[in-house]
Amino acid sequence: MAEDNGSQVFTLAEAARFVRVSEKTLRELASSGKVPAQKVGRAWRFLRAALEGWLAQREPASAGPAPAEPHPARPVEPPPPVADGGAGRTGFGDTAFTKNRSQPLHRWVPWIAGFSASFVGGVLEAASERDPAEVTVLDPFAGVGTTLVEAMDRGYDSIGFEINPYAALACRAKVSCLGYDLGVLRDAIGAFRAHMAVRARRVPRSRPPAEFASRAPFFSPAVERKVLHALDFIAERPEGWVADVFRVALGAVMVGFSNYSYEPSLGRRASAGKEDILDADVAGAVAAKLDEMATDVAQVQLHARTLGRRPQAQVHCESFLTGHRRVPAESVAFLITSPPYLNNYHYVRNTRPHLFWLGLVERRARLAEMEQLSFGKFWQTVRGAAPIALEARCDELAGQLDELRRLHPEKGIYGGSGWANYAAAYFNDCLAFCRAARHVMRPGGTAVVVIGNNILQGIEFRTDRYFARIAEGCGFETVEFHPVRRKRTGSSIIRSSVRVGNARGPVELYETAVELRAVPAKRRR
Repeated sequence: MAEDNGSQVFTLAEAARFVRVSEKTLRELASSGKVPAQKVGRAWRFLRAALEGWLAQREPASAGPAPAEPHPARPVEPPPPVADGGAGRTGFGDTAFTKNRSQPLHRWVPWIAGFSASFVGGVLEAASERDPAEVTVLDPFAGVGTTLVEAMDRGYDSIGFEINPYAALACRAKVSCLGYDLGVLRDAIGAFRAHMAVRARRVPRSRPPAEFASRAPFFSPAVERKVLHALDFIAERPEGWVADVFRVALGAVMVGFSNYSYEPSLGRRASAGKEDILDADVAGAVAAKLDEMATDVAQVQLHARTLGRRPQAQVHCESFLTGHRRVPAESVAFLITSPPYLNNYHYVRNTRPHLFWLGLVERRARLAEMEQLSFGKFWQTVRGAAPIALEARCDELAGQLDELRRLHPEKGIYGGSGWANYAAAYFNDCLAFCRAARHVMRPGGTAVVVIGNNILQGIEFRTDRYFARIAEGCGFETVEFHPVRRKRTGSSIIRSSVRVGNARGPVELYETAVELRAVPAKRRR
């Protein structure tokens, strides 16, 4: 059997000779994260396959074309500051997903609803003295996998639920990477470059998704042709996992060469004062992302060799509210998540291009089904329904909902009644979530839920406080409210007259990490 040179592990001296730099230079590159490496004790170790990928990216002749704008290199950001509320106890810090831009695996896909890897790491520090085989981590709103990746990095088993097929695809691709064959992946990347160069003048076999529609063409004709050629290549992959990795890469960069952009909701570039993208280096952008992903896989696989066990990860593409019975009762030690906020950010509609173009959804009816099953529903889904009653026992919240429902009756479903229905449906799902979460949590287990306040028709809802009260009625006790962001970005999501109305004085949007503990059954009333 031929020797697998790609799996060789080099010492610092061996790696320095291999890449032809001094040991001092290589040590500095490794320390700054500029070369894939893993520190084992006090010594640096380097995976040959990772170094080969790093060298390929540094050599123009073999690296292929660089990604076209708008994909500039992003600077590495310093670690987030620790918020006052969590200083010295949990290490809770800023939750902003932008902190992940330089982190292996985390940087694969941008996601507006994600939170930082360092935040999750701070929560998991409490488990650092435990046997990893005894720790299971759950994220009921897994998104693109931040919590699951951080659990895997520490050797913990993890379970994630994500109703959005695009986010679930990215999440599953990340946590499956320990089993990837790097040689097969790199060969596929090379074949992709060759395919795109040869097929450029041919008619692609793939066709645009039949039921995808947008106000303006999502891709310009020249760009669309190249995207279809890329989809041809993906369809020909015999290995399902390779096709998934390529879909993730295409999904990560496709909006960048489309005629749309996130502001933060998906809209036409022209509406934001930007020019349409008439042509772009699609092959270069996708291949560059794939090179980055392959380098990350090599680094993560190298680190996994130091863990002593291979952690298992499950990703369920469904709602936690309907699928939580897949998780054994009282089996979860840590629950770390951030549910959708009470701001009506429409995750389904804002990922429609990814869902259709990547072949994850074929019919518009599937989107409507996802909307109905999504946490909190959406204002558009419930605004015209009969008045929705609050199921949770919380007089203050019930009073606010009644006040909201009475606002602007002359506007019909666009007035307070429609928004009260949305808020009631949201808090009813909070109740269902807390019941399901308590069913799967070990007695004494820790749940950390990141959530923020919101404004509807000028009324502030302190969602974090209401959520904690609901949880306390389901078998949790509130440990602490950790203020992780005192001024929330992305507030333009709710800054419109129809949602905010005439706010009663200045209201600052914030985020809180609500820390809960599962109360043993004998202590519950």
